[in-house]
Amino acid sequence: MTTVVEARTALVSAVGASDYAIDPPACYVYSNGSDLTPLGGGGIEWGFRVTCAVPYPGDDATASGALAALVAAKLTIVRALAGWRTLSVSPDQLRTIAGGEQFTADIAVSYRVHV
Repeated sequence: MTTVVEARTALVSAVGASDYAIDPPACYVYSNGSDLTPLGGGGIEWGFRVTCAVPYPGDDATASGALAALVAAKLTIVRALAGWRTLSVSPDQLRTIAGGEQFTADIAVSYRVHV
């Protein structure tokens, strides 16, 4: 059975995420944790967040369109991964990443892991 670290590594690889703040467009993977409800066989469902980011030129419409395209591309990848559940996509939001404003959205996913 897969560990949390192994699942995260697989997700990072699949979506082409960075472990370091980079110029957008970019993706990052974060742990969303788990409520620890047992699934049987020692497994639990662990949540992850794929944060998609695009530059924010000060124009919401342009940034939102670019972000929608990036999120759609990453959703296609995540949905094709065996064993992963796609839970939700957040609304667009402005975040400061590495000192710069970026337009972002989060794709919430989960995977059965052993802890």
